[in-house]
Parts: sequence; C-alpha cells; structure tokens
Amino acid sequence: MSERKPNATDYLASAALSYAIIFFYIRLANTLTIPWILSYVVYFLAGAIPTYMVLRKLTRDQFPVAIISSVVNWMFTFVCLVTFTQGNPMTFFRMLFVFFLMGGVSAAVITMKKRLSPKKPSED
Repeated sequence: MSERKPNATDYLASAALSYAIIFFYIRLANTLTIPWILSYVVYFLAGAIPTYMVLRKLTRDQFPVAIISSVVNWMFTFVCLVTFTQGNPMTFFRMLFVFFLMGGVSAAVITMKKRLSPKKPSED
C-alpha cells in the first residue's frame, strides 16, 4: 500500500469546513437561545470532524498531521471571522484554538486506533 500525505487542498478543504461549522453555529446562536455547553461541543466537533476527514486517508503519522490540520483550521477560521465580523474578543479565539487542538488530537487517536486494531478474519 502506498503512503499518502495530505496536500494543500486537503488542508484548505478541512479549514473551510471548520470555518463553515463555526460560522453557521454563531449565526444560529445569535438567533436562537442555545445552551452554552453546546458551544463547547460544536467547537470541539469543528476541530475533530474536518481533521478526521484528512486523517482517514493516511497510513501513518496521524499526530503531526492532526496538529498541522488543527492549526491551519484555526488560522483560517481566525482570519475569516476577524475579517468578516470584526468583533470577536481574543479570549474566544484562544478557547477555539484549544478546542480545535483537542478535536484534532482526538481524531488522531481514533484513526490510530482503527489503523492499529487487529483485522477480523472474514467468514467465507
């Protein structure tokens, strides 16, 4: 099996998905009353889901790619939110960075566990 590494398109697609999740959640939260704990879940998932989509194509090196993907996702989201909304405090972005990293590391653990788990023999 040949080794595949993510390219710039993979990282950019992941970052765009992270930004879309955060953007639509913020828009939804501004129109509806949503419990605050749900925000943390959404921020975590915005880091985990796009990173998992990048990692599931890899055969190894999940952790470094997860960290790179999480940082790229956060930078893209940071730039877009600051550019388009111009009103988010820095504490929000710090918290978002932590949740993106936690989501990325969790996605790396999940993909590593799937990769390292013993294959079940097929029943013929």
